[in-house]
Amino acid sequence: MWIFCCGMWRSGSTVQYQITAQLVEDAGKGKRVGWVEPDRFPEIREKYADYDGWKVFKAHVCTDAMISEFERQNAMGVYIFRDIRDVFVSTMNKNSTMFQQEWNGGLLERCLDNYWKWTSLPRVMVSKYEEVIRDLPGEVERIAVHLGIPLDRKKCEQIASEYTIQKQWERIKRAKGKLTQGQVKGEVFDPHSLLHTNHINSGEIGKWKSQLSKEQVAMIEEKAKDWLVKNGYELACTRSNILKRILSKFI
Repeated sequence: MWIFCCGMWRSGSTVQYQITAQLVEDAGKGKRVGWVEPDRFPEIREKYADYDGWKVFKAHVCTDAMISEFERQNAMGVYIFRDIRDVFVSTMNKNSTMFQQEWNGGLLERCLDNYWKWTSLPRVMVSKYEEVIRDLPGEVERIAVHLGIPLDRKKCEQIASEYTIQKQWERIKRAKGKLTQGQVKGEVFDPHSLLHTNHINSGEIGKWKSQLSKEQVAMIEEKAKDWLVKNGYELACTRSNILKRILSKFI
């Protein structure tokens, strides 16, 4: 059985992976198998072909090879998404890039395309970053229930306490000397936790409001309006706001 921790970029998929892997390993049901580039998943599948336990794999891109495991009823998913406007800000901060670079590189399209692919598959638990941040023990419990692993609230709280932002920063600091062990095409990370040296910033919700210009927000909302509304995110560029801006130029 494959357990895909397959969330949106910069949305908490790594902490979902860490929690899921710990639950699976503590229950003696399997182990973490890390991350590779999406097109190399068949290699990992072949490598673990004779392993009967659950295999916890981190992914963002949903490939045909991964979908085939769901079709064979040999996979489950744990997915998380975030306000796409905050995804842009977090990606820009991590990559030290400008908005236009990420826009031209297709970040928006990648996020939305893979969102629809993952969430349309059976046995995929879907979480919202903003809710997870407010109640991490609750997320541990949701993942455990999804996997069918019995866990009481006290244990959920104990596991969640190990994955706070402060604990993640400490993990990154301790792993710095080992980061090259997980190098894949220039991406350097710890192969156990999958944390990068610059993996975590503030984790702040709504940072886009101060980091993106009105024009940049409008660009995102124009293409992602339906998705934002569907998932309960308030639009900044409403018709009334646009009208006010137009009128303000003549006052």
